[in-house]
Amino acid sequence: MRVPARLPAFDLAMYAVLAEGYPGASLAVVRDGRLVYVRGYGSANKNTPATPFTRYRQASISKAVTRSLLSSLVARGVLNLNVPVLPFLGVVPADSRANLITVRMLRDHTSGIAGDYFFESRAAATYYGIASPPSVDTMARWTAHYQLAAEPGTVYRYNNTNYALLSRVIERATGRAWIDLVREMTTSVGITTWRLGQSLATPSDEARYYEADTWRYTQSVFDSALGTVEWPYGGYNLESFTGAVSLVSSVVDMARYDLAVARGTIPAPEESPIPTRPGWSYVYIYNGSMPGHYSFLMRIWNGTNLTVISGTFNHRDGGAVDQSINQRMLDAYGATTVWPSVDLFGSY
Repeated sequence: MRVPARLPAFDLAMYAVLAEGYPGASLAVVRDGRLVYVRGYGSANKNTPATPFTRYRQASISKAVTRSLLSSLVARGVLNLNVPVLPFLGVVPADSRANLITVRMLRDHTSGIAGDYFFESRAAATYYGIASPPSVDTMARWTAHYQLAAEPGTVYRYNNTNYALLSRVIERATGRAWIDLVREMTTSVGITTWRLGQSLATPSDEARYYEADTWRYTQSVFDSALGTVEWPYGGYNLESFTGAVSLVSSVVDMARYDLAVARGTIPAPEESPIPTRPGWSYVYIYNGSMPGHYSFLMRIWNGTNLTVISGTFNHRDGGAVDQSINQRMLDAYGATTVWPSVDLFGSY
């Protein structure tokens, strides 16, 4: 599809990352509510170019969506932030202090949980003498067999386990799957591409993921696919992480989500968001990084204009290049003085 205008500073920034060995990416830019630019760069896989329609795993940007969902459930009285998590899930922890972990502490990464235990599917399966990967409920038990690293509510320690458990609490409280709940939350803003990622497959409309050579291969956690595998394809059980890292989307729909947050149509991930109104300004940035992909989502309000920038690469280096991407995008935003007057949302 022909795009009637260009944003050269963003093209330069995206191509600069691809020049570092990233196979492909997609980008969407929204300005004052209009989708003004959307493009694919490089290859989604060896035989298919990346396009605006390509779907990608969103990694930890999934957590922002989960926080929005949690806020909506709390506002409706479906869930309380003070609910003790492990008793609610029917899990008895080895460390009795873990009974004090609340929904709020999972949300805020102050649970005291020490590690990313949901990566340990194979170890958990061996421990319990069951097939691998175990169920989410079994992984919750596995998490609870560890000692805490800190008293609940006292220390910030970011990890995916918090949001994997939080997603399970949400599912138990509502009796519904996390992915169905987030789809329902966002259907009014036109989001249609969201789905839960698949560990062992790349659907035809989704990018293939290429992990950095340094740690490209690992042992499979799936009994159905034993042996050495590429990290993105069976090195961990993506489905079990749900609202921590498992969302798949097009970049346009991620931009729709963030635009809806700015407009107040969807609850903000932040507990006390800065208002999008004259006299105020902000820059909110969300990033995701998991084996084989890196994502970013930016919401910029300068007091007059609202800009949303969404992008995902089907590779990561886990180091300097990934860490440079946010600044490259902010520099491209700062270098853009003329914005297209089109609105491409109707085509995407």
